[in-house]
Amino acid sequence: MNRTDETAAVRAVVSDYIRGTAESDPALLRSVFHEAAVMSGYLGPDLLLGGPEPFFEAVGARKVGPDYSAEITEISVLGRTATATVVEDNLYDLSFVNAFHLLKVDGAWTITSKLFHHD
Repeated sequence: MNRTDETAAVRAVVSDYIRGTAESDPALLRSVFHEAAVMSGYLGPDLLLGGPEPFFEAVGARKVGPDYSAEITEISVLGRTATATVVEDNLYDLSFVNAFHLLKVDGAWTITSKLFHHD
């Protein structure tokens, strides 16, 4: 694959993250994260650091409202590594900027970390 194809493949994974969030679909979200993925950031004054499972559970337990929106604002592919930035608005009345790290593992792109900032 060339870099354009790889960028499209990363975009597809990150788009599935957005769709999984919008549709409150923890199974879809789990499918785009590596089993050893980490998630960290601040929710207000609280530092959250660990795996993404609490996020999956929260999304599965409570429907995301119709005003949720998200946009991929940047993707960079360097070999078998990639970064992506996603801006989200109205996720449970909160807004976030997320930085994702992805690796190409066994021929497929997977999210290995999500660093988030809550506005």
